[in-house]
Amino acid sequence: MSTEIEDHVAAEAEHAAQADPAHPSVAPLLDAKGAAALLNVPPTWVLAEARADRIPHVRLGRYVRFDAAELQRWWQARRQGPWRPRATPPDRARSDERSATRGRRAA
Repeated sequence: MSTEIEDHVAAEAEHAAQADPAHPSVAPLLDAKGAAALLNVPPTWVLAEARADRIPHVRLGRYVRFDAAELQRWWQARRQGPWRPRATPPDRARSDERSATRGRRAA
C-alpha cells in the first residue's frame, strides 16, 4: 500500500513539473491518513506522534501535514536489525577483555 502512496506522490510531482517547467514543484503534503498509509500504522498513531513532536510534520494552523520524503528519511534512519553492523557497547567490550585475561595468570 505504501508503494501506491509513493507512486501517487511521484505522479503528482511529475504532473506539476510538466504543467509549469519554469517553476519546480514540491510534492504535495500528506494528511494523517496518507502518512499512516505510507508508514503502515493507524492515523491516530501518526497524529499522536506529531503532537508529541516525535515525527517530522508541518503544522498549518489546526491542520497537520506530512512530507512523504521526510517521513521516508525518518523511518529509514530508525531501522534496526541484523543487517546493520552494530558497534560493541563500551561496557560489554570491557567485560569481554576482563574475561579473556581472567583465564591467563602471570607465571
